[in-house]
Amino acid sequence: MQGVTVAATIKEIAGETEPEVGLQKAIDAKDSVGGIIECTVNGLPIGLGEPFFDSVESVIAHAAFAIPAVRGIEFGTGFAAARMYGTEHNDAIENASGATRTNHAGGVVGGITNSNQFVFRLAIKPTSSTPKEQTTLNWETNEQEQFSVKGRHDLCIALRVPVIAEAVAAIVFADLMMLEQRIPRIFKH
Repeated sequence: MQGVTVAATIKEIAGETEPEVGLQKAIDAKDSVGGIIECTVNGLPIGLGEPFFDSVESVIAHAAFAIPAVRGIEFGTGFAAARMYGTEHNDAIENASGATRTNHAGGVVGGITNSNQFVFRLAIKPTSSTPKEQTTLNWETNEQEQFSVKGRHDLCIALRVPVIAEAVAAIVFADLMMLEQRIPRIFKH
């Protein structure tokens, strides 16, 4: 995938754009927090994906939801698009190479890459195992009881996700490029 670059970053931790501030919230509460991870892919060719079942979005979403703790995904402008007018959201095409003035669609039109930066974000849940006391059902007594998980805990598992999101995106796009015969299935030395 020569010329294709994949990068993922932490956009939010506990609703804060400064990760340290979000992590401090969890420390102060003796609890765990979630986060938002953004992954971008540059250098993709036009034409990867299919219009329906194997759209780029559905293939990425399928792979992304295999990552434990992923609870949501959005592409381009994502959920903010629901508050926009069509004329605001439309990405005006500037030239025959597919470049657009904006990138609200996140590099995809009709399920197919359009050569713009591919952008998706993942919502990562907080881990449920925390030292903070919680209530749950004791299956042996059939009564609700207080408990806390002892031992070492991840304060925020979203911190671990950027490299995993990058790997998932790289695998999906390598597969899509092989399907389109843009990279060979077998490398010969």
